[in-house]
Amino acid sequence: MVTDRVFGKLKIVRAFRKRHLAFLETMVDYDLLLEIGYHQEEGRPLTIKQLHLLGICSVPTLQRRLRHLREAGAVLHERMSEDARAVQVTLPARLLKIYDRYRETIRATFMDA
Repeated sequence: MVTDRVFGKLKIVRAFRKRHLAFLETMVDYDLLLEIGYHQEEGRPLTIKQLHLLGICSVPTLQRRLRHLREAGAVLHERMSEDARAVQVTLPARLLKIYDRYRETIRATFMDA
């Protein structure tokens, strides 16, 4: 049984996502940013090859979604200094701040009971 007006709370979270994360069009976009952000937070940013090896999606889809996210300013690509063939992907500081506010929105919405 759904209690505690869960759908009203989910609407609040969804409104935040629509306003601040509208460039995330697919679940693959969400999954890619989750993995990129997680590894960045852990101090070991991913290369595009490592991202592919996580098996989130096919190579063509990965390339297409990363291009979309880069054009939206949601990911940064940088050639590795030790191996110029490898491209590291990270989240810009602006997006990390948005995700921090997203976390606070979720916490405030679901911890108010």
